Amino acid sequence: MDRVIKAVGQLAKERGEPCYLVGGTIRDILLNRDLLIEDLDFVTQNDPKDFVENLLETLEGKLIPMDKEKRLYRLRLTEGLVLDFTQIEGEGIEKDLEKRDLTISAMAYPMDAPWPLEPEFIIDPFGGQGDIEKRRVRHIREEAFVEDPLRLIRAPRLMAQLRFNMGEDTIEVIRKHAHLLKNVAGERITHELFIILRQDRSYHFITFMDKKLNILNKIFPEIDDMKDIGECKYHVVDSWTHSVYTVKVAESVIYAQGYFEDHIRRAYEEHARELISGTHRRIELIKLGALFHDIGKPSAKKVDPTGRTRFRGHEITGAELVKEYAERLKWSKKESALLYKYVAQHMTPLVLYKNNDVSGKTLYKFFAAAGKETLDLLLIALADIVSTRKLLDPHEEMGMFKVHVEYIANNYITRYKPIEDITGIISGREVMEAVNLPESTFVGEVLEDIKKAMFYGHISTHKEAAINYLKRNYPVKKP
Repeated sequence: MDRVIKAVGQLAKERGEPCYLVGGTIRDILLNRDLLIEDLDFVTQNDPKDFVENLLETLEGKLIPMDKEKRLYRLRLTEGLVLDFTQIEGEGIEKDLEKRDLTISAMAYPMDAPWPLEPEFIIDPFGGQGDIEKRRVRHIREEAFVEDPLRLIRAPRLMAQLRFNMGEDTIEVIRKHAHLLKNVAGERITHELFIILRQDRSYHFITFMDKKLNILNKIFPEIDDMKDIGECKYHVVDSWTHSVYTVKVAESVIYAQGYFEDHIRRAYEEHARELISGTHRRIELIKLGALFHDIGKPSAKKVDPTGRTRFRGHEITGAELVKEYAERLKWSKKESALLYKYVAQHMTPLVLYKNNDVSGKTLYKFFAAAGKETLDLLLIALADIVSTRKLLDPHEEMGMFKVHVEYIANNYITRYKPIEDITGIISGREVMEAVNLPESTFVGEVLEDIKKAMFYGHISTHKEAAINYLKRNYPVKKP
């Protein structure tokens, strides 16, 4: 990064043109977050197109015109850094900074000043450095949230990332304009939301956005209905409070050392890091699954003849709602499918527990239906039950259900996962050659039969054992 900034500074001096580094880069340097910086924002006195083209003579990268009308140009360097250049708005740099939303993002550093950054050269008209010292998110102008309502969620996103608090005036302004969030494009909201979910205490910021800022129900309207229902024989709080607590429990488990046996913990850690779509990891989807596992309860609520409130089928109505969220917020098809599965199947581990049935046949059926989301569903179910029981009795020991979940997880990791993709052991082509089968859908049924035989321990998980099993159970077809 230093080499890049020095190259920009040198070019600015050669051209005799004012150029400034602005925004989050200065904030992150002051917070010693240099290693996290992936993009740099600059403003120039004149149209930056010529400036950026000159810069390409020194730095290797690709010029991307982002918005010619607004004079916004992006330079994507081969080394990975992204540089955005735009022209100063207004009469000078201070007027340009005034148009920004938060004080901690409204600082500039002249490119003719010494580098590495020296704080005394920072242009800071709104006290951003002081707010950094106080670890506070504070707005500059109320109008900034009206001009771009995405800032209503961007402010708490920065608060979550930086572990800052938020000024009371800023809280009030966001509450006042919260309704404008409905007008923001879904993909923009998703970007901010997933950064919040990436944090290890996202439940805290979810609660803050709901109770303090009143913006979460503008993204997920059903939250309001969840607050009105849910108290019953098993729940002492409303469905929304229970759901946020479920996220808290899930986070306390997934980030804990020593909660699960080591091999299960390692499996979860590797599993949770998996990239699902773009920069979104599985752990972020699991948290959403925990948050929305009971989203279908309002529409499923029924009172039986005895006067007891029931929510039968809430997992299916909830799964359909999650599918609508995914479409509106532009989540990928894979993310939508995962969340649908989380909500639709989150009750299964509890049903197995109540039925006291963890037989091989039952577990195989569960693993086949849950697939690669088995560990996810077990974690959501565990968090669901713990959050329910702990509110009923804070001193209750949840050891039995934890043992139940660990037993199923262990069976998945050691028995099912190695054969989940059976073609890694024996392919469909090898099945056809072994017993002279024609190519047909029947081959898939044969592979499933081999898979079951391996899971139940009837044969070993080796190709030779699979071929011998085929020859014993499937007569060789004559050519």
